[in-house]
Amino acid sequence: MNGYLFLKPGFAASIWGNGTVLEKYHLERELPADMDADTVCAISFSGFPDSANMIAGGDYHDMTLHQVYTDYPQLFGSREQLRWEYLPVSMGICHACADLSVQVHPTEEYALKNLGFHGKSESWYFIETRENGDIVLGHNARTMDELKQYIAAGDWSGLLKRAPIKPEGFYSIEAGTLHAIQEGTMFIEVCNPSPVTYRFYDYDRTDENGNKRELNIEKALDNVLIPFEPIAEATRIAHYGEVECITYTENHNFSVFRYQVKCGYGKVTMPKPYLMCFVIRGTGSIDKIEIKAGDGFIISTQIKEFELNGDLTILACHG
Repeated sequence: MNGYLFLKPGFAASIWGNGTVLEKYHLERELPADMDADTVCAISFSGFPDSANMIAGGDYHDMTLHQVYTDYPQLFGSREQLRWEYLPVSMGICHACADLSVQVHPTEEYALKNLGFHGKSESWYFIETRENGDIVLGHNARTMDELKQYIAAGDWSGLLKRAPIKPEGFYSIEAGTLHAIQEGTMFIEVCNPSPVTYRFYDYDRTDENGNKRELNIEKALDNVLIPFEPIAEATRIAHYGEVECITYTENHNFSVFRYQVKCGYGKVTMPKPYLMCFVIRGTGSIDKIEIKAGDGFIISTQIKEFELNGDLTILACHG
């Protein structure tokens, strides 16, 4: 496994999780004993200091990804290429059994000034969606005053924009964008890791005691982008033998690629110094190392070209 860092999965639980993503990737045995499988909403791969995944096997076995990034930075790039003090990209494989609240993440400038860490931009790749599914993405206000008028009037349907989604679709979401995933969506979030989310609107839902969830409207307004302008991505397709590579985005926050091979093989040139990868579907091998759906790993700088073989779909990212 020289040049590869295989990651033990992490897990997140929430009120919008029901264990579907855990079952899809057959990772029930990996779940910590103190977690309820029926509340799991995401499988996570991250180098964020407080939640970094453990390395499984190889020279760095049982080190955290953050430890490896700190102690062996050459595996991720040169000094000039490492722009953050921790790995600036993470992946979450998620399933929503209920609508997520409309939220916004802090911008880089706001987070560094007020929170002591970096901001969060993100992107979504859709694995499964409902027929005619959609997401909340952006808003219709042209000024801050107009945005506040929408809020005061409770005109959420007039304020919030929606965008259609389908399997294998992709959206980039700049920090400061109002957004929300809707019920019945399985997706991969590629993002800048950040522990802060500001809840803007929660559909006036109440718990069993009739209480609404706390909102963070003022802090959301400190970060929201006005006016909203969607990011137009120009995807590119390349072929390496029988491997198809789709480049979804290469922006200042992260890059996202999808590699797909159907009962074939090909040698792929590394597009970036390292890649964080997740196997979405199938079985096969990378450089003769067996991989399957549900596996997460890092391809380090030691690898300049890799061979994929089998029937595989992999999402890869770099930050």
